[in-house]
Amino acid sequence: MNISNYLKQKQSLIDTALEDCLHAEGPRPSILHEAMRYCVLNGGKRIRPILCVAASEPFGAPVSSVIAPAIAVELFHCSTLIHDDLPCMDDDDLRRGLPTCHIKFGEANAVLAGDALMIHAFQVLAEHGQSALSLELARAAGSCGVIAGQVEDLAAEDKKPNADLVEFIHMHKTAILIRAAVRMGAIAGGAREDELENLSLFGEKIGMAFQIEDDILDETSSDDVLGKPAHSDRDHHKMTYPAVHGMEAAQQMVRDFTSDAVVSLNMLSRETSALRAIAEYLMAREF
Repeated sequence: MNISNYLKQKQSLIDTALEDCLHAEGPRPSILHEAMRYCVLNGGKRIRPILCVAASEPFGAPVSSVIAPAIAVELFHCSTLIHDDLPCMDDDDLRRGLPTCHIKFGEANAVLAGDALMIHAFQVLAEHGQSALSLELARAAGSCGVIAGQVEDLAAEDKKPNADLVEFIHMHKTAILIRAAVRMGAIAGGAREDELENLSLFGEKIGMAFQIEDDILDETSSDDVLGKPAHSDRDHHKMTYPAVHGMEAAQQMVRDFTSDAVVSLNMLSRETSALRAIAEYLMAREF
């Protein structure tokens, strides 16, 4: 399959749905709605919602059945980016090639925009009667999920390299949400429990590969290519896979996690070419 065309088609679908689900900038408080739209509709890769849609396709589900969970995942993800960039977190001033939310709208409005996007993610699921999917996202997002990863990530700054700690951070800060995106798509598609388990493993492995590749790109790429400050992990003394294991070993881990993810798809008696192609694309990406 032509993965480039596939990603562009799904990205366009997701972008349209996101724009439709967000409030216009006019209603009060207009600055909040402007900030929310600014941070969502700013050219993201949409990897998580695309994986959500792709995970529903082996089961023949109509796209309409998976749009709500797909955009809910992306709304939550965008909220975490706003918070990650705050001065009290990673203190970054560039995201997706544009000034970060707190730079453009002020720190207080950035906090509130992130909060509002989190709530809006669950509102979207509730409006579509998706309680099971709300539970999936909540479990991935909460104090034992993404937020746990962020807490440990901040606490790990300036600490000595630690393999167990960096694995915990990457699993919780990144891989858990990617796994949830895949699971939510599969659930919306009507996957059996055994199929869901295999797709969960795929999501977890590809999530780890994704974050390690991010670590590598932060070291090897530039601001212009990444759309955000390069070398920020090193500047903030972050716990990363290259810092803990070295660059060559980290690159091999990306290949290994990707291979393991693809192997998990072999257990499914379904058409999974899109998921395989996405896994290979993520391994070879440049930003």
